Amino acid sequence: MASSLSATLLALGSCVANNIVQYTVLSLFALYSTLHVSRPLLPSARIDSLERLITETADLLETAREERVFFSRDFNFNIQLRLSQALETKSTLRSRVLLQFGLNHSAQEYLYVWGNLSRSIQQCARDVKDIKVTILAEMEHERRLLYREDISDRMTILASGSYVSGEQSLPQRHR
Repeated sequence: MASSLSATLLALGSCVANNIVQYTVLSLFALYSTLHVSRPLLPSARIDSLERLITETADLLETAREERVFFSRDFNFNIQLRLSQALETKSTLRSRVLLQFGLNHSAQEYLYVWGNLSRSIQQCARDVKDIKVTILAEMEHERRLLYREDISDRMTILASGSYVSGEQSLPQRHR
């Protein structure tokens, strides 16, 4: 839809011999393109993106809990605290967006693309991304420890000679 409208405006502008009409069409095209490109930067679009990021991070944390990857209780509580703080901040920012702009995108919202509200949403998104990276890094660290333990167990079995002709009896680890 957007590309067909752009192509139509440009074709219309090139067919008309009147310079005033050409400049008007070109101006409309530039305005349309600017509004289209800046739509993801609107506070309402940013808050929706932040909510998706928080959901992904919470799901990742839940996956880590289900896999019992985190052995450090302090780390787990610290991440939960940081995520709860991000959720509170998101809720406050969502309320501000709703009070200022309502449910629909408005022309007024385009004036706030670079405002304090957008910067606050962006900062919260950076904080959530940091939490997500921390979770992923810790998950990989814990997995690496499990892999090392598994390698050590297998090397011990091989060294002790209890590896019997194709069948292996590895000790079971309990998490």
